[in-house]
Amino acid sequence: MKINYKIQVVLIFVLIFAGCAGNRSDENNEKETITELSPEEFRSSLSSTPDAVLIDVRKPEEVAEGKIEGAVNIDYTDSSFTAEVGKLDKTKPYFLYCKTGKRSTGAADKMKIIEFQDVYVLEGGLVNWQERGLETVKPE
Repeated sequence: MKINYKIQVVLIFVLIFAGCAGNRSDENNEKETITELSPEEFRSSLSSTPDAVLIDVRKPEEVAEGKIEGAVNIDYTDSSFTAEVGKLDKTKPYFLYCKTGKRSTGAADKMKIIEFQDVYVLEGGLVNWQERGLETVKPE
Protein backbone atom coordinates (compact mmCIF):
# COMPACT_ATOMS: atom_id res chain seq x y z
CA MET A 1 0.00 0.00 0.00
CA LYS A 2 1.46 3.34 -1.08
CA ILE A 3 0.87 6.49 0.96
CA ASN A 4 0.87 9.83 -0.74
CA TYR A 5 4.14 11.78 -0.16
CA LYS A 6 2.26 14.83 1.21
CA ILE A 7 0.44 12.65 3.76
CA GLN A 8 3.77 11.16 4.89
CA VAL A 9 5.23 14.63 5.44
CA VAL A 10 2.17 15.73 7.41
CA LEU A 11 2.32 12.59 9.58
CA ILE A 12 6.00 13.17 10.34
CA PHE A 13 5.28 16.76 11.45
CA VAL A 14 2.37 15.62 13.61
CA LEU A 15 4.60 13.06 15.34
CA ILE A 16 7.38 15.60 15.89
CA PHE A 17 5.02 18.23 17.37
CA ALA A 18 3.28 15.64 19.54
CA GLY A 19 6.68 14.66 20.97
CA CYS A 20 7.55 18.28 21.72
CA ALA A 21 4.23 18.89 23.44
CA GLY A 22 4.85 15.87 25.66
CA ASN A 23 8.18 17.30 26.81
CA ARG A 24 6.57 20.60 27.73
CA SER A 25 4.03 18.94 29.97
CA ASP A 26 6.80 17.01 31.75
CA GLU A 27 8.52 20.32 32.55
CA ASN A 28 5.26 21.75 33.88
CA ASN A 29 4.70 18.66 36.04
CA GLU A 30 8.12 19.17 37.63
CA LYS A 31 7.23 22.73 38.63
CA GLU A 32 3.89 21.56 40.00
CA THR A 33 5.70 19.51 42.65
CA ILE A 34 6.43 22.74 44.54
CA THR A 35 3.63 23.27 47.03
CA GLU A 36 2.45 26.77 47.89
CA LEU A 37 0.76 27.00 51.29
CA SER A 38 -1.36 29.71 52.91
CA PRO A 39 0.17 31.18 56.08
CA GLU A 40 -2.02 28.99 58.29
CA GLU A 41 -1.23 25.83 56.29
CA PHE A 42 2.46 26.76 56.25
CA ARG A 43 2.59 27.20 60.03
CA SER A 44 0.63 24.02 60.68
CA SER A 45 2.62 21.89 58.22
CA LEU A 46 5.93 23.29 59.46
CA SER A 47 5.13 22.43 63.08
CA SER A 48 3.78 18.96 62.28
CA THR A 49 6.48 17.85 59.82
CA PRO A 50 9.39 15.92 61.33
CA ASP A 51 12.84 17.20 60.30
CA ALA A 52 11.34 20.31 58.64
CA VAL A 53 13.81 23.07 57.80
CA LEU A 54 12.62 26.68 57.61
CA ILE A 55 14.58 28.92 55.26
CA ASP A 56 14.23 32.69 54.93
CA VAL A 57 15.60 33.54 51.46
CA ARG A 58 15.59 37.33 51.97
CA LYS A 59 18.66 39.55 52.22
CA PRO A 60 20.29 39.72 55.69
CA GLU A 61 19.23 43.35 56.18
CA GLU A 62 15.59 42.32 55.60
CA VAL A 63 15.92 39.44 58.06
CA ALA A 64 17.26 41.87 60.67
CA GLU A 65 13.83 43.58 60.69
CA GLY A 66 12.10 40.35 61.75
CA LYS A 67 11.71 36.72 60.75
CA ILE A 68 9.64 33.64 61.45
CA GLU A 69 11.04 31.96 64.55
CA GLY A 70 13.48 29.16 63.77
CA ALA A 71 14.30 30.29 60.23
CA VAL A 72 17.82 30.11 58.88
CA ASN A 73 18.83 32.70 56.30
CA ILE A 74 20.15 31.72 52.89
CA ASP A 75 19.98 34.79 50.64
CA TYR A 76 18.44 33.85 47.28
CA THR A 77 20.01 36.89 45.59
CA ASP A 78 23.52 35.94 46.70
CA SER A 79 25.69 34.25 44.07
CA SER A 80 26.42 31.42 46.52
CA PHE A 81 22.74 30.46 46.95
CA THR A 82 22.83 27.31 44.82
CA ALA A 83 26.09 26.15 46.41
CA GLU A 84 24.74 26.78 49.93
CA VAL A 85 21.49 24.89 49.43
CA GLY A 86 23.41 22.17 47.60
CA LYS A 87 25.09 21.34 50.93
CA LEU A 88 21.71 20.58 52.55
CA ASP A 89 20.12 17.14 52.95
CA LYS A 90 17.88 16.76 49.88
CA THR A 91 15.59 14.27 51.60
CA LYS A 92 14.39 16.66 54.32
CA PRO A 93 11.29 18.84 53.85
CA TYR A 94 12.08 22.54 53.29
CA PHE A 95 9.74 25.45 53.98
CA LEU A 96 10.77 28.66 52.20
CA TYR A 97 9.63 32.25 52.49
CA CYS A 98 10.64 35.75 51.45
CA LYS A 99 8.84 39.09 51.60
CA THR A 100 6.12 38.47 48.97
CA GLY A 101 6.66 34.93 47.66
CA LYS A 102 8.52 35.68 44.42
CA ARG A 103 12.07 34.95 45.58
CA SER A 104 10.99 31.90 47.56
CA THR A 105 9.28 30.48 44.47
CA GLY A 106 12.47 31.07 42.47
CA ALA A 107 14.50 29.44 45.23
CA ALA A 108 12.13 26.46 45.30
CA ASP A 109 12.47 26.08 41.53
CA LYS A 110 16.27 25.98 41.88
CA MET A 111 16.03 23.45 44.70
CA LYS A 112 13.78 21.17 42.65
CA ILE A 113 16.22 21.34 39.73
CA ILE A 114 18.97 20.02 42.00
CA GLU A 115 16.59 17.28 43.16
CA PHE A 116 15.25 18.33 46.53
CA GLN A 117 12.25 16.14 47.27
CA ASP A 118 9.88 18.24 49.40
CA VAL A 119 9.81 22.01 49.03
CA TYR A 120 7.02 24.26 50.33
CA VAL A 121 6.59 27.98 49.75
CA LEU A 122 4.71 30.51 51.90
CA GLU A 123 1.99 32.00 49.71
CA GLY A 124 2.32 35.79 49.67
CA GLY A 125 5.48 35.64 51.76
CA LEU A 126 6.09 37.33 55.07
CA VAL A 127 3.76 40.20 54.12
CA ASN A 128 0.83 37.76 53.97
CA TRP A 129 2.01 36.04 57.17
CA GLN A 130 2.00 39.33 59.08
CA GLU A 131 -1.32 40.47 57.56
CA ARG A 132 -2.87 37.31 59.02
CA GLY A 133 -1.60 38.34 62.47
CA LEU A 134 1.05 35.64 62.69
CA GLU A 135 4.11 36.37 64.78
CA THR A 136 7.67 37.25 63.78
CA VAL A 137 10.73 37.64 65.97
CA LYS A 138 13.87 39.76 65.89
CA PRO A 139 16.99 37.73 65.07
CA GLU A 140 19.49 37.16 67.86
